Amino acid sequence: MTENRKIIIAVDGPAGSGKSSISKEVAKQLKLKYIDSGAVYRAITWYLLEKHDEIPAKHNLSDYLKDVFFDQVFNEDGTCSTFLNERDISNDIRTEVIAKNIGIVSDDISVRELVNSILRKWSEMYSVIMDGRDIGSVVFPDANIKIYLDASVDVRAVRRFEEYKETGKNVDIKDIKKQIALRDTQDMSRPFGKLERREDAIYIDTSEMKKEDVIRKVCSIIKDYSM
Repeated sequence: MTENRKIIIAVDGPAGSGKSSISKEVAKQLKLKYIDSGAVYRAITWYLLEKHDEIPAKHNLSDYLKDVFFDQVFNEDGTCSTFLNERDISNDIRTEVIAKNIGIVSDDISVRELVNSILRKWSEMYSVIMDGRDIGSVVFPDANIKIYLDASVDVRAVRRFEEYKETGKNVDIKDIKKQIALRDTQDMSRPFGKLERREDAIYIDTSEMKKEDVIRKVCSIIKDYSM
């Protein structure tokens, strides 16, 4: 990638499609800045729970965030560190409590507008790759490259099952499949920030692909654009 030509790559797709792991590896190989948009919503959820024990029952949750400063660093090992008021909360935000409450936060339009402004600001200085559910449709509708990663519900359920198994969690794959199907329905029917496949996005079905092949394909797409 050339330093004098900044580009934005938006990667969208349903839960479990591999967009985060793929985007991080692509960023490492092509020396891009990876931005974890989901971690920002997790950080806000963590902060609100720390301050109020539960998510306040009101609209415009961003009113509680006026004195909060966010930062994020993409590390050389492919991990992403998220900071809130200079405190590294990367591990704190990866809990079941956060997962259960993040939906309330991410559905608040004032929070989404705040996060979108943060993401856009972070992208001003570097060539970035960012994943989410509305990156190419809302956050960066004019992104240089839009990619939509997809996979069947069955395949995504198996992937999640393997992830849980690696961490020692004993889960029922049938329950995971139901959760993923429900999440798809919810994400595609949200009043704003919904998951949608844009016409100008390059569609990649990863159901029958190995992770290395997906990474190679995405890298190829970016390199072709940059030539």
